[in-house]
Amino acid sequence: MSRRRARQNGNQEEYQVQGPSSALTSFLREQGISAEAIRLRYEEGLRRQQEQASDGEEVENGESEESDEEILEGEDIPEDVRLLRERARIKRRRARRDRELDDDEADEGKNFCIECDREFVISVYSKRMEKYGRIGYLCPECTSNEIKRQRLAKRNEIEARKRRKKVAAALLDKQEYKIPSLQDCCINVISKNIDQVDLLGDIGVVNMKKISRILSKNRSLDNRTMSLFLDSNMREIEFWDCSKIDSVALNKIPAYCPNVERLVLNMCGRLHKDNLKYYGEKFTNLRYLYLNGAFLINDQAWQDFFDSPVGKNLKGIHIKNTHRFSPDSLISLLDNCGNNLEELTLSRLDGLTSKNVYDLLPHYLRKLKHLEISYPNKEELIDDELIINLLGVNGETLESLVLDGCTGLTDQFLISGIKPFCPALTKLSLVLLDQITDVGVKELFTDWDMNGGLMEVNLARCIELGDEAVYALLEHSCQTLVELNLNSIKNLTRNFFKQIGRHLRFPLLTALDIGFVRSCDDSALAVLSRIAPKLSILEVYGNNRCTPAAIVRDSLKIIGRQSDSI
Repeated sequence: MSRRRARQNGNQEEYQVQGPSSALTSFLREQGISAEAIRLRYEEGLRRQQEQASDGEEVENGESEESDEEILEGEDIPEDVRLLRERARIKRRRARRDRELDDDEADEGKNFCIECDREFVISVYSKRMEKYGRIGYLCPECTSNEIKRQRLAKRNEIEARKRRKKVAAALLDKQEYKIPSLQDCCINVISKNIDQVDLLGDIGVVNMKKISRILSKNRSLDNRTMSLFLDSNMREIEFWDCSKIDSVALNKIPAYCPNVERLVLNMCGRLHKDNLKYYGEKFTNLRYLYLNGAFLINDQAWQDFFDSPVGKNLKGIHIKNTHRFSPDSLISLLDNCGNNLEELTLSRLDGLTSKNVYDLLPHYLRKLKHLEISYPNKEELIDDELIINLLGVNGETLESLVLDGCTGLTDQFLISGIKPFCPALTKLSLVLLDQITDVGVKELFTDWDMNGGLMEVNLARCIELGDEAVYALLEHSCQTLVELNLNSIKNLTRNFFKQIGRHLRFPLLTALDIGFVRSCDDSALAVLSRIAPKLSILEVYGNNRCTPAAIVRDSLKIIGRQSDSI
């Protein structure tokens, strides 16, 4: 190597290039402190702590050994004996230390089940869980049992959720969720498999009606299933959902059941004028007809039907929801069967726009038991004078009066119509009559001795009523009331519930609707539960102060509380 290259190598060792360093690093280097020295000092400290801990254990062991050998303080012990004892203590300490090391080595790598404390080998299928305040793994057998337990708990939770849904659904349907009878089970099975049924056989009229209503509710009533209810011996037929039955199938009713006396066709939008004409020829025994939604039948078809022998023999006619029933149709109805009618319903007939035709009703109707005139096209069509005249003629026999939506009526028809002329009245419905007041209703029920008491009353959304009117009603009919609707009578106060709780009892009341009566709370529910022992359905929609904390009977179903959930 040349002298120049050797000199260059020496300079490289002396002036070796280094990376940047901080001021703290430079300071520590000048003071002779390095990372290696810090590490050695830390390890030395750990070693000293371990030695002190082992010395403490030896001292304790030595004290216990000395106590075992009954070495008394101040006793003179020969030197050779002391040396022997010291050597024995050292041997015992070494033996004990060896045993502890052996135990640690033996336990190393072993796993014990947190449930049964059994030794096992952990695998990917071992379940980790926390139990008894510890976290560990389960052995294969306990893992299998735990998985089964979790599956069972999940299944029970799903079943409980389904049960809650069924209970809630039954509650909304105002029914009780309970174990069904064998008869009900058979009816449900037939209803679910109605497509596979060719003949129902002799199962009774009541059961036939049940099956028909279930099919209507499930929207399963169609051309085929309808034929299962057609029998020549049938006297009453009720089809509450005819939306899937066409006009051809509707003609089968008089063909198969010519002796029908009462026919109910609800949602019969596919009923054609030819069907009605055919009914007027074949239903020789028909006495009561209920048609809801027959909007395909025109004015001339209605007149022809009422002019037929069947129309002239009718004792009850219920027509709802059609705009093609005109004043001429009503005149034809009154001319042909008005004197024989015992039941009459005219509801939501937008084609009746003549007040003069409505005013003809008292001149034809003489012995009505049921009268419903509801939701007329215009408010002024139905007034107090018309109702008073009708009640003056038919009040002696009238049992049911429905005037829902006749907003033109005032207190006058209550005082001058119902009170003096209706001794046999048992049902009264005055929904949405916003012009009747506390004064009129109180006057009606005060000293109304000629009437023995109402069984069904509906005053929903009569917003001008208050405590005095409703209390007078309940005081008059408390012994006979079965159903009562006070929905949205917002002027009722808490004092009202206190008064009826102290002075009235309702032995027959089974259904009550007090929804959107803001004064109703848990105490009111407790009062109603106490004074109405047969009350089974209580609706409280919109009353946010009604909670599950209310003290009521177990048999009382409360529907509409905000706390209730499915």
